[in-house]
Amino acid sequence: MLKDTYDCARSTLAKAGVVQIVEVILNGMVLMCIVASYFVLAGFSASFASGSGFGNNYYSPFEGTELEQVRQLDQQYTILRSPLIYGGVAVSLGLGVLTMGVLLQGAKSLRKLPGRWLLLEATFSLLAAVGYCVGIGIYLHTALRINSTDTCKTRERLYARRGLTWMNCQLAGTDGAAATFACLLVIMYTASVVLALRGYREQKHYKDSQNQHQNYSDVPEYVWSGTL
Repeated sequence: MLKDTYDCARSTLAKAGVVQIVEVILNGMVLMCIVASYFVLAGFSASFASGSGFGNNYYSPFEGTELEQVRQLDQQYTILRSPLIYGGVAVSLGLGVLTMGVLLQGAKSLRKLPGRWLLLEATFSLLAAVGYCVGIGIYLHTALRINSTDTCKTRERLYARRGLTWMNCQLAGTDGAAATFACLLVIMYTASVVLALRGYREQKHYKDSQNQHQNYSDVPEYVWSGTL
């Protein structure tokens, strides 16, 4: 009975560890999508800043005042999106690192793992899930609001004149991918809450059973021998 309880609790914590590994990977995917979105949507400004590609005059469909106008619009659009890149990187990187820390701490032996840590783990996962829910809404709302500005629409028209229709004011695929991975993270963090609470309950049950077994073993034999 005691061994079954121990195995059940250990299995639950192992499942929680697997889920946390997935969370770390998904946070990395969100981070990559946000960074990729920045470079994809930066247009010519990114090339000028790095001194390569279009900015090094290897190829440019724009000339003269039109080129300068595109540069200015690219820079303005990049500034508008800067809260998305900074906020997205901070959240995904921060939660990824914290989740890795939780994973390493939870890798301890069941006997050495404090029950309070499992409650703390459940609280962290709950806050992460709620944070990503709010973050997805803010990210998409801000991205769509930026895409509806005159800066984005003017920029779209200039690029379209040269046949570069991919630079438009629709929601970028990289933004959609980041939101999709974030939705998966909400599911994973919710699962972590359930597993942490379940692990806490099973660990408590195991420790209670262990204490009862020790108390039973410590009872003097003559009490059960019918001599009293």
